[in-house]
Amino acid sequence: MSAVAAAPRSAAAPPAEPPFLRRRERRTVTALAEVLFPHSEGALLTPGEVADGVDAQLRRMRASKRTRSLHLILLVIEYVLPLAGLLMLGVHLRPFSRLAPDRRAQLVDETLVRTRVKPLRTLAKLKTLLLAAYYSDEGVQRRIGFVPVRDRGLDTAPAPGGPLRLHDPAGERLQVDVCVIGSGAGGAVVAARAAAAGRTVALLEEGAHVAGADIVHDEHRMVAALYKEHGLQTTVDLGMTILQGRTLGGTTHVNNAICFRLGDPALRAPRGADVLEDWRRLGCAIDEPALQASYDRIEAELSVAHVPGPLVGASGDALLDGWRALEPDAPAAGVFRKNIRGCIGCGYCNYACPYGHKLSTLETYVRDVADLGGHVLAGWKVERLERRGDRVTGVRARLADGRRLTVEAGAVVVAAGAIGSSVLLLRSGFRRNVGTRFSFNAATPVLGRHDAPRHSWAADQMTAYVDGGSFLVESSFDPPMSVAVAMPGWAGEHLRRMRAYDHLTRFGVMIGTRADGRVKRTAFFRDTFGPVAWRMGAHDLATMKRGIVLATRIHLAAGARAVYVASFLDCRIDARDVMRHGVPDAQAIAARVDAAVQDASDLLLNSSHPQGGNPMSDDPRVGVVGTDFRVHGTRNLFVADASVFPTSIHVNPQLTVMAMAGLAWERVAELG
Repeated sequence: MSAVAAAPRSAAAPPAEPPFLRRRERRTVTALAEVLFPHSEGALLTPGEVADGVDAQLRRMRASKRTRSLHLILLVIEYVLPLAGLLMLGVHLRPFSRLAPDRRAQLVDETLVRTRVKPLRTLAKLKTLLLAAYYSDEGVQRRIGFVPVRDRGLDTAPAPGGPLRLHDPAGERLQVDVCVIGSGAGGAVVAARAAAAGRTVALLEEGAHVAGADIVHDEHRMVAALYKEHGLQTTVDLGMTILQGRTLGGTTHVNNAICFRLGDPALRAPRGADVLEDWRRLGCAIDEPALQASYDRIEAELSVAHVPGPLVGASGDALLDGWRALEPDAPAAGVFRKNIRGCIGCGYCNYACPYGHKLSTLETYVRDVADLGGHVLAGWKVERLERRGDRVTGVRARLADGRRLTVEAGAVVVAAGAIGSSVLLLRSGFRRNVGTRFSFNAATPVLGRHDAPRHSWAADQMTAYVDGGSFLVESSFDPPMSVAVAMPGWAGEHLRRMRAYDHLTRFGVMIGTRADGRVKRTAFFRDTFGPVAWRMGAHDLATMKRGIVLATRIHLAAGARAVYVASFLDCRIDARDVMRHGVPDAQAIAARVDAAVQDASDLLLNSSHPQGGNPMSDDPRVGVVGTDFRVHGTRNLFVADASVFPTSIHVNPQLTVMAMAGLAWERVAELG
């Protein structure tokens, strides 16, 4: 072990806490780590150290319902996977951890690396936990060319701002004019508008208040602290990871602050207008002038502006330069507009900003609520809405320590996110159409390797985009852990690819999916299998593959020597194989992608933008809420988040959620 590698590891968990892994499970994880990080390929950590990191992270995630299935997965790998090897290879009768290292590597290669069998794919996803543990080590990070933020010479002084005043209720009842559930893009705007209008407000957030010194540049630790289900939330079939913030400020605290309007003039026409037309056909006719005025107000309040040139970084430059090389006169590409101010480009946007430079709702609207005398309550999980006739009479919430609170309010606004709001309504007895018309902005990464170092990590995480018509290609780069998870390959091949981390650029292909998903109605199925039943269909997969082909062409046009598609079957596309007269050949690239990606399960998919579940329509046969944001059949219950979108809006939704919430407040205010 080198001196650098022996430095204290930020991934370590408090030693007094009992381990998550049982002794047999630890043997299985250690044995798999020996395959994934072979000493002969120069792995820096020992298999035991990787197992330590996995256990530390699982201890942080112990409260997640998703960790329960890991015990079964490890049991299957230890005892059942060798039986599959017996059938396929005629060998491997011993438990996984008892096999000789070469036999174990052969078994992994035959059953996990090159398989299209979906149950085996599920087992293969355990690789993610081991990669996360390995690449969270600072010694490993330095070896592959990453420079920690503290060593970059950046001004890391936090922006001015005093402590946020949180409310700690003295009793079990609280009476206010307006109760808002959820402090993200929708809820915080409604709460701030209500407080500014002189109403008494209670703003309830299930997640903790994580800010300032509580935010550290450690992906492993912050995923567990900031994300719903500690980052393990998936669709029912495990086909896509769903990333949502579970913290005061909601997802705005961990997103990339990207601001697009519906019908944004920077995008290809009729993007946005076609969404609103689809909504009208579903009975959701939005007042477009009012929506535009709400956009204007939100953008002014959040100082929305284009990403400054010095922060665009190597991935953003590669996206724009490659696109111009392919389409010199093409429109619909540029740098994002964002609600940031004074950003230093640390590259950790998805793990919250400790410097106060991201103008999330935590730094703006939530603070406004507190400063205006509102009650901001963090860590309170709303369990149920109490009803009497057509009115909601109480909001029942519980703190982690068991304390309970009932909030009585003249108006109740649910803004707990597309999944959370749907689940809360279901738990409260609302059934008609709840959980329907669920959609996503689904994404997959595509990485490019260049000959020279690019230092993509030394910039804002997401800075530029290309509008492909039916999809967006967006520049996106992360610290080592997240890049390692996105990088395809196993064992020595993966280690070699990650050694070129400092030579990488990365794009994400994002599509708006069809609204054919559904939030599961029963708690047992949600807790056991995941909250949303959804599977990418053939139409959406074809769109995603077109986006992958374009992203690959842009990488190569920008000078990448190889491109890696985030697929389970290895899909490396070398420039020498697909360049024709200096131009990336779309047909040759598409053939490579088609060979590796035949089904949505062949891709690494994720979404930070779930939408729908409480679709808006004035037709109660279709919608949960009307265009007045009021739940059908109620007088004082409103929904104001992305769950009201009848379809995906196809672009990053934060700004539209905020603008729609501004319209929702106007209807809430009419109650008096």
